[in-house]
Formats: sequence, structure tokens, C-alpha cells
Amino acid sequence: MGLKNRILGRAKRLADRFSGEFSDPAPEETQPYERPGTPNENAEVVMAKLSRPKRARPPGEKSED
Repeated sequence: MGLKNRILGRAKRLADRFSGEFSDPAPEETQPYERPGTPNENAEVVMAKLSRPKRARPPGEKSED
């Protein structure tokens, strides 16, 4: 029994343990997610701007500006 067979055997046992065979049945009707609190219609949305550093130029390279 080689290493490959042992790894495959363990993977199969692990997959069997997490298979849907032992999971709870799905509910008959779905319930939408309810967010707690009240929605704020006057909320202001602000986009974030990333300030990334410029790349370091090797010595002797001219600027592109």
C-alpha cells in the first residue's frame, strides 16, 4: 500500500463523513434574510480611494512625467 493509496483512502473517508447523507433535510419554504434595524434612506455613500505608493524606479531611469 503506497502513499498515494493511503492519501486517496483518507480523502474518500473524509468526503463520506461530510457527504449530504447525514445532513438535515431542506426546509419546505424559504425565508428571506431580515436585516436588523431600520433602513436609512438618507444615508450618504462615499467611494473609497486607494492611495498606493508609486513604483520605485531603478537608478538612472528617467521619469515618465
